[in-house]
Amino acid sequence: MNQILKGALVGGVAGGGIAALQATRRPASATAGSQSDAVPAVAKGVAEGVLAGSVVGFVLDRRARSAAASLAAEGATRGRRFARRARPVLESAYETVSDQLQDVGDTVASSLVPSVVAAVDRAVEALGDAAVALGDAVDASRPPVAQALASGRASLADAVEVARPVVESARLRMADLAA
Repeated sequence: MNQILKGALVGGVAGGGIAALQATRRPASATAGSQSDAVPAVAKGVAEGVLAGSVVGFVLDRRARSAAASLAAEGATRGRRFARRARPVLESAYETVSDQLQDVGDTVASSLVPSVVAAVDRAVEALGDAAVALGDAVDASRPPVAQALASGRASLADAVEVARPVVESARLRMADLAA
């Protein structure tokens, strides 16, 4: 539509200019009088120029649309060809990456997970053994401590000396279990 308007405008200006030029070149006897006789001739030239320019613009507009449609169809055809050529490559890459990810998952599942589970099991066992050893030490030191409290401050020092080897052995057991 834009081409039609441009054609009409250019055609009107050109037709009017040509008609005005012809009107000024006619001999005075042919015009038979005044300048007002040239106005209808110029208006007729403008109208003919607008008509001719509109036709030319219409033809140019249709040709541009046809070229655009042809170019779009050609682009779509090229896109389809490219997609057909790229599909096997993309499928191969997908299969390769999928296989590699599967291998990585298998490796992680077979080597890393059992190691982590074993470490957690050892930690739980060590903590359980340490708790038992600590409970044993508390139980073993409870009677001497109670007796020391009953007999006074002097007996307390004796009870600490009695409990010290038991606590020391419990501490060593905990250190062995933690290692």
